[in-house]
Amino acid sequence: MLHKKSSNNNLMIKALAGSVMTAAIVIPIASANVQATSVSKTTLKDVPKSHWAYESIKQVAEKGLVTGYEDGTYKPSAQVTRAEFATFLSRVFDGNDRTPSKFSDVEASHWANDAIQEGLAVGFIKASDFSNNKFEPNKAMTRGEMSHWLANGLAHANTDYGKAIEEMTNSNLTLIPIPEFYGGGVNKKDLPYIGVALGTGLLSGYEDFTFKPNGNTTRAEVATILIRFMDAMKKTPSDFTGLKELREVAGTGTNILTISNFERTNYGGYEDVLGKPHTYLNNTGVATIEHAIFVDTTGTKPKGIFKDMFFNEKGEDKILLNKEIYAIYYEYTFKPSRDVSVQSVKNGSDMNFASNLLVDKSKIASFHLSSPKSTSTNEFKKSEEYRYWAFNGVKVKPGEKLSGRTDGGSMFIYEVPK
Repeated sequence: MLHKKSSNNNLMIKALAGSVMTAAIVIPIASANVQATSVSKTTLKDVPKSHWAYESIKQVAEKGLVTGYEDGTYKPSAQVTRAEFATFLSRVFDGNDRTPSKFSDVEASHWANDAIQEGLAVGFIKASDFSNNKFEPNKAMTRGEMSHWLANGLAHANTDYGKAIEEMTNSNLTLIPIPEFYGGGVNKKDLPYIGVALGTGLLSGYEDFTFKPNGNTTRAEVATILIRFMDAMKKTPSDFTGLKELREVAGTGTNILTISNFERTNYGGYEDVLGKPHTYLNNTGVATIEHAIFVDTTGTKPKGIFKDMFFNEKGEDKILLNKEIYAIYYEYTFKPSRDVSVQSVKNGSDMNFASNLLVDKSKIASFHLSSPKSTSTNEFKKSEEYRYWAFNGVKVKPGEKLSGRTDGGSMFIYEVPK
């Protein structure tokens, strides 16, 4: 559906040349009881070697982070509660600092009180995130909450993770590649933390690409998460390409410098033209670029944290692969001066300020992207304002340039080094 702001094309490689020239399985969490946190059993009768999380469960059990129950079981499919996850994370940090808990439902005698106090001291638990001064220790953790705790835990280990959270929180350019970003079902305040979790690989999307921020996570999944978390704590944010992309987009509206071999020139970058008008030569209207998202399609497989959001490897998009072309997904705002079609707009414009190549229909549906239904009908109505996604591409070779100019003379020019 095409969105008013106030409110397919066949993708052929020759079309791009003329104009410019998977699903990971997520990890949710569940509940165990106090006995499960106190019994050091590493041989667990309900976790055979054939279990998908066997190695992770074995590792966390050996480290004493998540252990078995009195009866020798691990209960890999059980959900994890807030009290339990606080205990698991506190064991990772294993520090001495404590901040007294003021939660009315966590008494000093509560089995997880010490872990919660450590969580408050470390900062992976924020008292301000809980209403009515209640922690609800027996409530199953949601994936959104888990993203908060994990991202805050990384920020304790390295303050640059905290900066990444702030950048995505304070920017109106932040774009998180999950269907819930445009489709709803996610609290806006959770997005920066989900971004850190996705960008570092701590959590990922389900087969249908959804993140399910209100969903829960099993004990098997949390074992895998904890192993990943301990690994991430040893690294810096710059070690994760996905997180670098998200930070660059939050700062400049594009991920070009992270995912491609283009370099910014002294003439300016996308951040210098975002939101600035470009009038089409055939007087069809005025457009602005809002985002320019790159997917690396130069090899046999698409690369980049936004690939699942825009690129359909199983559809016609695959024709782009291994052709030395980067796919560019532009978000435009457009105000037509008369009733026009996407094709008419493309015919009178700078190639980077309009495109008649529409995003794959399956991605439009899955990620709730705003897009015209066709290129030939006059869907753009005079004096209305539209916001929509389309795509283009650019060849990759030494000396190749990518550029555009607004009415006021602001420019972006990138170049592949010779």
